[in-house]
Amino acid sequence: MPAEVTLPRQNPNDDAAEVLRWLVADGEQVSAGDNLLEVESTKAVTVIESPGPGYLRQLAAEGDVVPTGTPIALLFPSLDELTATAWGSGETAPTVSGPDDDETAPTVSGPDDDETVPTVSGPRFSAEGLRELRRLDLSADLFQERRLVTGAIVRRTAEELTRTGPAVRRAPIGPAKQTEIARLHAGGAALASALTVAFGADALDRAPTKGNVPPLPLALIIHALAGALTDFSGLNARFAGDHVEQYTEINVGVAVDAGHGLRVPVVKHADRLDPEQITLELLDLLAAYHDRSLHADDVAGATVTVSDLSGQNILQFQPRINQDQTLAVGVGADTSLPGRPMTLTAVFDHRVTSGRAVADFLTRVRAQLLADR
Repeated sequence: MPAEVTLPRQNPNDDAAEVLRWLVADGEQVSAGDNLLEVESTKAVTVIESPGPGYLRQLAAEGDVVPTGTPIALLFPSLDELTATAWGSGETAPTVSGPDDDETAPTVSGPDDDETVPTVSGPRFSAEGLRELRRLDLSADLFQERRLVTGAIVRRTAEELTRTGPAVRRAPIGPAKQTEIARLHAGGAALASALTVAFGADALDRAPTKGNVPPLPLALIIHALAGALTDFSGLNARFAGDHVEQYTEINVGVAVDAGHGLRVPVVKHADRLDPEQITLELLDLLAAYHDRSLHADDVAGATVTVSDLSGQNILQFQPRINQDQTLAVGVGADTSLPGRPMTLTAVFDHRVTSGRAVADFLTRVRAQLLADR
């Protein structure tokens, strides 16, 4: 029989508390004294510890308000007992074939599913785990080291994949830059600065077409940015405390916010693509955004980010630098003004690079955009 983990009374005046965050995934093994979850009462945030060993079954979701004395989790003495009740009261959990099984595993259906969820060979998956595996388009091979895979574990794995970036090479920070960084921190100065260049949008309209696909203006800009970054590798980098890590790939994230929330799909290896290829990649990513079918890999690995507000006649703005990046570029324009001015604003991390380097970079990008037009 499983042992209950009940919500203790946080203070005499509280009859309930809110579940803030689970610290252990559903289905994971815990030991006595392990931190299980954080709950918040009117007075404080408290960590609930495990009263003993076992395999955890969560009974409350994050955000739930639970009365004191109510069971918030169960601790099963074995994984088999946990999986036997994971699909509903009185039901036996269906099994999924392991690597040593000779016969085909049955399909697995959730308690309220109208259709069956396809089986996955390897570790055991809960019904929610299988649904999340299919929704996030992940491979079951990612979970071979686990005995039970729940929906929470699948989602957490997808988040970790999203945070995983391309390979880097370490670059030292010189003494002069170290002194500058120390002064910036000591004086409370902004770590990000911005520079802007302008040109006429007509130049992009005259861009030659080599194939059957007319290049999008944004594709031309990404092509010029990626080309310049091959010579300005210090901008394709991230600050890592006592050193800088320069990325070995040039992957351009493109901020998109068109009704389904802000997402940043990534044009991978943009320096290897021509404007027509980048255009096709952008169109595919935009279609996936509108279809809500972007996968974790589609939004992972950006080394720089571009935001484009030129279509809204925003002439100039400063985008935010994303985590683990040094450079963000804002594309602005106002076609209602004479000459149809267009701008590129580079926001950069002063701990990694300098205004002179960014000025030279923007000058190179603008020259590339105006060349042969």
